[in-house]
Amino acid sequence: MRTLLPICLLCLPLLAAAADAADFCRNGLFPREQAQLDLGVIQGRANEPVHFYDDNDGCPAKGAACRRPSYLVPGDAVVVGKRSADYACVWYQGRKHESVSWVPLKHVALRPARPLDRAGDWTGLWGDGGSTIRIAPAGKGGELSIISKLRWEGGEGRANFGGMTGVLKLEGAEGSAAEGECRVALSRIGDYLVADDNGACGGINVRHTGMYRRRK
Repeated sequence: MRTLLPICLLCLPLLAAAADAADFCRNGLFPREQAQLDLGVIQGRANEPVHFYDDNDGCPAKGAACRRPSYLVPGDAVVVGKRSADYACVWYQGRKHESVSWVPLKHVALRPARPLDRAGDWTGLWGDGGSTIRIAPAGKGGELSIISKLRWEGGEGRANFGGMTGVLKLEGAEGSAAEGECRVALSRIGDYLVADDNGACGGINVRHTGMYRRRK
C-alpha cells in the first residue's frame, strides 16, 4: 500500500484535469462533439432571461456563483451539445457572432431534426471564418465530392493553410472523407455543417473543426 500512495498522488492532477475538460463548453471544442448534437429551443416564461454559466473553477456545478450577465430568452434556437444532470452546453448564433456556454437544462427543449435530402442538404459552399468546404455532385452515380480550403490566422500577418479534396461518403446525417493521412468527419444539423478532422490536414493549428454555414 505504501508504494501505491505516490502513484495515486501523481494521478490526482490528471484526474482533476479530466474533470475540468468535462466541464468545458467553448467554441473550439463544440464541433468536436458531433455525436451529441441536437437541435433545441430555449423555454421559460415570456422574456425570462436564461443566463449563461461559466465552465471553469468548478462551474457550472456551483450554480448561481457561475452565472454570467449575458443570457438567452425563450424562443431562441440553439444547437445542444453535451449535457450534465443540470446543464446543457449550447451554441447560439447571433447576428454578428456565436455564443457558446452552459445554460440550465430545464430551460432547453429538444427539437426533432428533419429528414435530410442527400443532395440538397449537403451540396453548396460552406464557410466558417476564413475556411470553406465545397460539396458538389461528382459523376452520375450520385457521389459527392468535397474540396476544403482552410486558413488559420496566427496574427501579425501570419497564416497557416491546409485542406483536402476527396469523395464524400454519407450515412444519414453523417459524412466522412479522406485524402492521404487527412481524415474528415462531417455531420449536418439544422443550418450547420459540423466538421472535425484528425489534425493531419494542414499546417500548424490548421483544422476543419468548425460550425460551417452555407454561403451559396
